[in-house]
Amino acid sequence: MKIKLLIAFILPLLFLGCDMNDLFDEGDVRKTFDDDPQVEFKPLQQEVSAASGQATVAVQLIGPQRDSDLAVSFSVGGNSTAQAGVHYNIVTPSPVTIAAGTSTVNVVVELVPGSVEGAPVDLYLNLEGGDGVPAAPNLDESRTIIQP
Repeated sequence: MKIKLLIAFILPLLFLGCDMNDLFDEGDVRKTFDDDPQVEFKPLQQEVSAASGQATVAVQLIGPQRDSDLAVSFSVGGNSTAQAGVHYNIVTPSPVTIAAGTSTVNVVVELVPGSVEGAPVDLYLNLEGGDGVPAAPNLDESRTIIQP
């Protein structure tokens, strides 16, 4: 009986001595995202016909929308077999800006009709960073397969 009374007396003291902010990250308690903004490509892979004239890849914010603009740089990956000016032209220059209060911005790629003969060619886009941190390792690269 004495043990139960002792436990009943000490247990509330343990909870009173705890600081909840020490136990939980403030973002957990207030349900806020308090990490660096991360970005990703959507879709990560797509197939398009060169005859379609254009392909679109979205740069998407991971997490809540922001109160300020977010600039994100991208580049064409070195492992691309598609050639700039021959198979495609990037219409949207880098860096792109995800406007305040939004979650995405599109990168538009103009495809050159009739430029692909035989085997398809690949266009890789890589997120470089900027104000947004690329979500690595598998969300920072988009592959567009350009079919004849």
